Amino acid sequence: MVDAYSNLSDVRVGNFPWCLKVRVIRLWVVKSNLISGQENSIELVLLDEKGCKIHATVRRHLIPLFKAVIIEGEVYTLSAFSVVDAYGLCRPTRHPCRLFFHSTTILEKMVCRAIKMNGLSLVDIGQINSHSCDSNYLVDFMGVMTGISSQNEFLKDGQRVKMIVVEISDHRGFCHVVLFGEIVDYLVQMMTTLDGGLPVVVIQFAKIRFFRGRVLLQNIQNLTRMLFNPPVDESVLLGRRLSKMRGGPAMTVPLIGPPVKPSVVDDFLRLYPKKTIAELKSTSDDGPFIVSGVVDGLVIGEDWWYPSCRCSKRLIINAGYYYCRGCSKHVFEFVPRFRVKIHVTDGIDDAMFVLSDDDVRYLTRTKCSIQLSSSKQVLEGINPPSALMKIEGLKLLFKIVMVSSLNPIYKGAFKVSRVCLDPDIFNAFSLKGTRHTPAKVYRPVMSEVVYPSGLIEEINQHGEYLSNKRLAGSFDNTLGEEIADHHKRSRDC
Repeated sequence: MVDAYSNLSDVRVGNFPWCLKVRVIRLWVVKSNLISGQENSIELVLLDEKGCKIHATVRRHLIPLFKAVIIEGEVYTLSAFSVVDAYGLCRPTRHPCRLFFHSTTILEKMVCRAIKMNGLSLVDIGQINSHSCDSNYLVDFMGVMTGISSQNEFLKDGQRVKMIVVEISDHRGFCHVVLFGEIVDYLVQMMTTLDGGLPVVVIQFAKIRFFRGRVLLQNIQNLTRMLFNPPVDESVLLGRRLSKMRGGPAMTVPLIGPPVKPSVVDDFLRLYPKKTIAELKSTSDDGPFIVSGVVDGLVIGEDWWYPSCRCSKRLIINAGYYYCRGCSKHVFEFVPRFRVKIHVTDGIDDAMFVLSDDDVRYLTRTKCSIQLSSSKQVLEGINPPSALMKIEGLKLLFKIVMVSSLNPIYKGAFKVSRVCLDPDIFNAFSLKGTRHTPAKVYRPVMSEVVYPSGLIEEINQHGEYLSNKRLAGSFDNTLGEEIADHHKRSRDC
């Protein structure tokens, strides 16, 4: 039994006989992007009695040895490990070092109530909004949920991923948090349990991103933790300050952002008029139209990819370097994205369509970066990659967006905003009587928004939305009242 344990704050690089007493406050598994089902490592965040945290890693070959032994939330004594300098773009702690387990690492479970369960290191939203670039360090913060967007989806590696944006506010301001993946299901589930009022939310291990001149936060898959009205001192105090605001039935979380994206069935069968290619060429109307056709082949001699900034804007050459107009700066790293021109025919007429990166990835199940690095011949743009040839011969539905002033890259072609290759939808589209022209632009009714049961009804019934100005004023007022009550109780005593 060790009588004295080292503090995490004293741990540094070198061959020292460290012996630690720590709690595993977070555990997640990093999986391979190349080999399906393969686990690359087990990552841990460890906390000691002094409140110091450190990042630890179990490499792939040691996973069978430690996976069944390490349990999140438990306390262990830890010795015989190596220490290296911390690195990475998503560091869960600010400790300058990182631990690595070995086959000889000694791990023994014990009981210690002196080590806290969560190890929160809260920063306020004012500190978060002061960033002018991405941060490598993940942050913990707390606030009131003052807005929530419709649930949406995006394509990642050919798979549809759920996404929601929430607005979190405190006395220093507000910020938007982009949540995607499994945490969205947890958020929706928790929203159904709320009894009314604005919930106090703690988000732990969130990534700070600087996107198009504004600060956003996003979750890290399997790592970021979200807590609703947690029983921590800071949350109880914040809830007490907002008790008057959160107590009324009219105070519900308002909807923010654009409406939910229509389903594939709505997009291609119910919402927009269908046209032949000949009608599409002759129309002078703006708006979305649905066209069916067969891909006759790729347009020869056209670029099939383009360099883009991390903000998704197309890069241009300026003074010999790539320049992003969205970020207003030169960039030295780019993200390759698909932009493929194709010939489409409906048996009577034909036209050129332009497919976006999302559509090409959906049809080919591959990334542009992978195809770009596949061979020197592809890199030089001599021939398009063989993966793009999979598009040829496909029978598809296209959602075409017509605008009066086209971007020069679409001159002589039509911009595709969405594609569908579902045979059932295609057959339904071809049936007689499905031709229609909606009288107005599609706007989803509340029942179409994927939301927790009861939340929409409360918003419709009361219709009272909370502005950030009102929220900040309420923080100041309730804080002042609380301080006055405290002084009054002190005088009475």
